[in-house]
Amino acid sequence: MKIIFLHIPKTAGQSIHAALVNTFGKEAVCPARVNDQLRQFSISELNRYQVFSGHLDWSLLDCIKGPKYVFTVLREPMDRILSFYFYTRNQGENLSVEERVKPERQGIKAAFELNPREYFLGGPPHLRNFIDDHYDNFYSYYFAGRRYRCRSELAGLINRKEFSQADIVRMAMDNLSTLDDVFAVSNMASVFGAIQEISGASISESEAEQYRVNVNTKVAARDRLDRLKALGADEVTLKRLQDYCTMDNKIWALYNVN
Repeated sequence: MKIIFLHIPKTAGQSIHAALVNTFGKEAVCPARVNDQLRQFSISELNRYQVFSGHLDWSLLDCIKGPKYVFTVLREPMDRILSFYFYTRNQGENLSVEERVKPERQGIKAAFELNPREYFLGGPPHLRNFIDDHYDNFYSYYFAGRRYRCRSELAGLINRKEFSQADIVRMAMDNLSTLDDVFAVSNMASVFGAIQEISGASISESEAEQYRVNVNTKVAARDRLDRLKALGADEVTLKRLQDYCTMDNKIWALYNVN
C-alpha cells in the first residue's frame, strides 16, 4: 500500500515524517519534500516509492498507482498561524545577514524585520501574496484547490462573485471527506497508531517522543498572542488574523476531536 501524508506547515509534520522514515525505511520514502523537488521525478520514478510526505500539491500525487492510504493533520487555526509566525521569525534570527537577503528567504526576512502589523497587512505585492498564501485560511484553499499556491485563483473567483467563501469551505470539506484519515495535532497517538497498523511495526512511547522535532520552545504556545501584541500587533492586525481563520474554523470544528 502507498502512503501519502499531506503535510500542512506547523502541524507536527516533521515528527510524522520522522516516524514514516523510521518505520518504512529511508529507501521507501520519496525524497521530494516540496513541489519543486516532486516535479523533478517522472511518473514511473515516483511510483518506485511507497511513502510520500511533505508540503506537496495533492493533485500532483494523483499519478501514484495502486491502493493508497492518504491522510493529513490539522491544528486549531489561530494556534497554527501564531506557531508558523514565530517559527519563521526565529529562523530569521538564526540566519546571517547574507543568508537573510537571499530571494528565497523573503518570508523569513520579513518576519524578522517587520513588526506584526507591517508583516500581516503591508509589504509589496510579491511579499503580500507569499504571506497570504501561507496564512490566509490555508486549510480551505489548499483542500478546495488541492494545491499549495491556489489561494489567489480561488480568491479571485470570490472577488468576481463567481464563487463564495461558503463554496470554498464546501469544496474543501468534500475533498477532505475522501481522505482515509484527518487527524488533529492534539491526538498524535492516533497518528502513530495508524502508522503502526499499516506498517505492522511498533512505535513505542519513547520513540514517539524522540520524533518530536521543530518544537518551538522559545515562545510557549500560551504566550504567543501576548508576545505578538508586545511586538506591535494592534487591533487591526488581530482582526486580520481572525479573518485568516474564518473559513478554516469551520473545517476545524468538524475535525477537532477534543
